[in-house]
Amino acid sequence: MGMKYLFIYCNLAFFSCSIYGQVNQPLRLEVELDREDLDYTVMSMKEKGIVLFRELKYRQDIKKKVWEVVKLDTVLQNTLSKKYYLDVKAELIGYEYRSNHFYFLFRMGPYFTNDLKIIKINMDTGDQIRYDIKQIVPMSLTEFTIIGDAALLGGYVNYRPALIHYSFKTEKIKVLPGIYRNQSELVELNIDEATNTFSVILTERTRDRLSTISIKRFNAVGELILNTKLEPQHNTSILYGRVTSYSANHQFIVGTFAHRRSNYSRGIYIAHLDPNSEEQPKITYFNFGELKNFFNYMKAKRAKRVKDRAERRKIEGKKMRFNYRFMVHDIIKENGNFLMIGEAYYPKYNNANFNYSYGFTRSFDGYKYTHAVIIAFDADGKLVYDNSFEINDVLTFQLKQMVNVSVQDHKVILLYTYENVIRSKIIQGDEVLEGKAFNEIALAFENDIIRTNNTKMGGLKKWYGDYFFAYGVQKIKNLTPGGIEMNRKVFYVNKIVYAHDPDNAKTSAETR
Repeated sequence: MGMKYLFIYCNLAFFSCSIYGQVNQPLRLEVELDREDLDYTVMSMKEKGIVLFRELKYRQDIKKKVWEVVKLDTVLQNTLSKKYYLDVKAELIGYEYRSNHFYFLFRMGPYFTNDLKIIKINMDTGDQIRYDIKQIVPMSLTEFTIIGDAALLGGYVNYRPALIHYSFKTEKIKVLPGIYRNQSELVELNIDEATNTFSVILTERTRDRLSTISIKRFNAVGELILNTKLEPQHNTSILYGRVTSYSANHQFIVGTFAHRRSNYSRGIYIAHLDPNSEEQPKITYFNFGELKNFFNYMKAKRAKRVKDRAERRKIEGKKMRFNYRFMVHDIIKENGNFLMIGEAYYPKYNNANFNYSYGFTRSFDGYKYTHAVIIAFDADGKLVYDNSFEINDVLTFQLKQMVNVSVQDHKVILLYTYENVIRSKIIQGDEVLEGKAFNEIALAFENDIIRTNNTKMGGLKKWYGDYFFAYGVQKIKNLTPGGIEMNRKVFYVNKIVYAHDPDNAKTSAETR
């Protein structure tokens, strides 16, 4: 079943409850959903628009699975809507957008041994090309992306990582070298469109059984052009890493480190990868306690106590041992510097319950986020500034990036959504220009009301330029008589841009 209806509103600005910040939401699209309709998955195509896709309700008469793909332009107009039919055994396991083409990856059955199918869709015409990939060995897939005229399929074979290069031109498979190793895991698969290369980050073990990572860079046809392994300092494990784009003969990897074999992060490291040098990459470590604004998510008095204690230990020649669960996300360029965005969280459990079979047990309530951290470093890998953004209201069962970032001039705009409210903050360097502001997701009609506890929030994503979009499912009621559906369930997309007002901005501890 396709779209039942959609409408767009324009020129609506929903203002912050704060007097010094403003979130504009000039456009909204709604698609009415039936009770059995599945939600859309959304993906940015940057200046090309947004792609929505979902599986449609199963119909016995056609005995096929039907997938709907919709293209929205930057004013949320529907410019393409097509259906694609597959065998009922097809299971979606991946998708990607690259160079005006959208890609589906299906496994043709429920088992790792089943063959794969890729559908390549031209997002101007909707025309498709299908590729059938025979499984060489059973592989549990975790990665799928596109580079040039090839697909990269990553995952595990016999609990070891493996990476396959599939050429669309020759329709041949190549197993990439140096990936299939014992006691190793795939961490990241990063595409650098500017150089038409890709980097693979893997966890490995050092001689003394500590954790570290290796970085392997390949060209578009799967030839290895760089192989580097980080050597951490004594009694230190490197847990994770993300790479920057390759430029000016250098590349950085940024991630988290821990003490010995702990899985808890103690800080951030920055390593400089120089392809022209045979020396080990230089690694610079920053303990969380050394960062100026890392603890600003706490209440002011508590943050001051923690900072003072860290400073005293520094004077004594000791280090504070902070342990966090920490995810590293994007690394973006900002006025000649690099910005790393990461988020701290912890698993939350409810109170113990007694069960006659298992005794006292605790159930998992979800992941509780505490704050996002922004660290800027220059082309020499030196720390320029750090800042943070408190996330004191999010509890979710799925770990994902919450905070999105946009750079406007020398200002950094931080946004995330939760329970139909957009949270925002603006920083410049280590200063706060505009403290945390709250803006409700703007609705289509004046008397629209979201039905309490009946909302499924999708999230917020960076789009293009200074624009973001929020999306999700809402159940809405409207008491206005005539012309408007009184009760409706909709999938929505809201276009968002943050308008900074420097005349009313505040910079003080109270705004954090």
